[in-house]
Amino acid sequence: MTRLRAFAAIALSLALVAGTSACSLIPGLAPDATGEPLIDTTWSGTDSDGDEWGLLFEDDGTVGLTYNGNEYDDATDTWRVANNTLTISIAFSEGVATMTGPYSDGATSVDLEGSQGAATWTLTITQD
Repeated sequence: MTRLRAFAAIALSLALVAGTSACSLIPGLAPDATGEPLIDTTWSGTDSDGDEWGLLFEDDGTVGLTYNGNEYDDATDTWRVANNTLTISIAFSEGVATMTGPYSDGATSVDLEGSQGAATWTLTITQD
């Protein structure tokens, strides 16, 4: 009987490991991205309006910005990753521009949708 219990315990352990590992393959059950791989990296792209963006994701949650060749580093420009979504907020004199898109740790490009008031655009950024 002892041998049967040992085999049952091993089989149960293997089934639990296999079952919990398989959950990471199901969309929506994978762990959330942390955004940590973005820290201190630069990304760039040209949006659907033809504007050129450069972004430096700083470790304090702010973002350094190059926009159409002009550089900005303002504490009100921020980024974060929550629920596998990257959100970037940039303060312009006309108002705050917000860009969001799906993100997973280790991604080398991110497709963003941007809005500022009634204006909308798309932007794909790739890691430099």
